[in-house]
Amino acid sequence: MSEKIMLIRIISILGHCLKVAGLSGLTKLRELLPSREQTADPLLTRSLVSICERCGGAFPKVGQILSTRADLLPPAWCVGLTALQDDMAPLSESEILGALEDNHLTSSFLFFDPKAVASATIAQVHRAIRLDDQREVAVKIMRPGVRRKLEQDCAIALFFGKYLARFPKLRSVPVIEAIADTNQILLAQTDFVREAAKLKRLANLFRDNESVIVPALHPDLCSEGILCMDYVSGMKKLTDKQLSDRKAKEAITGGLRALYKMIFVDGLVHCDLHPGNIMVAPDDRVVILDAGFMVELDDATRRSFAEFFWAIAFADGSTVARIVRETATRLPDGLNEAEFDRDISELIGRVGGLRARDFQVGSFVGDLFAIQHKHGIYGTSRFTLIILSLLVYEGVAKDRFPDLDFQKEAVPFVLAALAAKPSPPAEHTEGTALAAFALSRP
Repeated sequence: MSEKIMLIRIISILGHCLKVAGLSGLTKLRELLPSREQTADPLLTRSLVSICERCGGAFPKVGQILSTRADLLPPAWCVGLTALQDDMAPLSESEILGALEDNHLTSSFLFFDPKAVASATIAQVHRAIRLDDQREVAVKIMRPGVRRKLEQDCAIALFFGKYLARFPKLRSVPVIEAIADTNQILLAQTDFVREAAKLKRLANLFRDNESVIVPALHPDLCSEGILCMDYVSGMKKLTDKQLSDRKAKEAITGGLRALYKMIFVDGLVHCDLHPGNIMVAPDDRVVILDAGFMVELDDATRRSFAEFFWAIAFADGSTVARIVRETATRLPDGLNEAEFDRDISELIGRVGGLRARDFQVGSFVGDLFAIQHKHGIYGTSRFTLIILSLLVYEGVAKDRFPDLDFQKEAVPFVLAALAAKPSPPAEHTEGTALAAFALSRP
């Protein structure tokens, strides 16, 4: 991408931010940064959502992830940012018709509801009825221009990353690799051919599971810009207050078990299980939607993470330290292994005695990354990606089920992973992870 196009995009982003700030009367920077305990101004909350929507590209996706972290941000912000999960400004009817025409689907439906069921960062979903067999389907239409904006934002991040990498404190950090990995993950979410393949695999994995639904694809109506699958009516979000506490807890537990099955047994990581992508069907089964933000784990990484998780659960600090070292992307010359192992063991000892309600994945990960950074160790980005998936789901779970024991629920899946015979090594060509997440830690 040319520097001229990048400059135009940067000016556009700044223009949107200044316009929203002007309309909202936000003139002081400190107003943008309330503490976790403060009540956020409703006008400010709406402004944050507006900035994400107006800027497009990577901004709504970041806001979407932040919306699940009421334990880190003012709750009012998180409530406002949930609009980015499935309630963004919808496409116009002309844009919808244009997408159907471009993908040769204008005559494929007996009925097509122009009002979106859900409208999110990458695409929006409509209810329709097939012309040939009258089956009810969900039609997912990619937002026009979303890939172009994402490409621009990724190029801008890489451009500035090259300068950040020159800072003395960051010279040993794989800044460029982290940004490149992140970019690849973000852009993959606009690849509907890839997502269709992931959805098909996901449906096969849960085909015989009585607690989980993955809507079946309709391949003849899928294309580069549209995905079509079974429509599940009457779904509710896990955070929906209309769900009784009992049903919410059962569904949240079922969702966590599905996530663990994917990670430890099947070698798949779903990093986007926010409330808009994991729902509850009328028969109380969990419905998993969207596979745009999924990557595969090689067998060695899957088993290593199982050992890592098992060691944390049983407060085995020395094993945690060894696995971090063995799977690290980069180890410094002259690493003091004894001191590193001691720091890790102290961290594991601290969290080992916590109740489920008090154990926070986010806090633990922050401390773990801080220790790695202190010793100049940069862990495998695959681990970072798995941790991100747990962070996103923790944000969902803590709202209705703060006592959910993440470690206890993992035990049968970790045991299955450790008992399974290693598979032959396989090549994976996907982006490796959101390693940049680790770089944001102290």
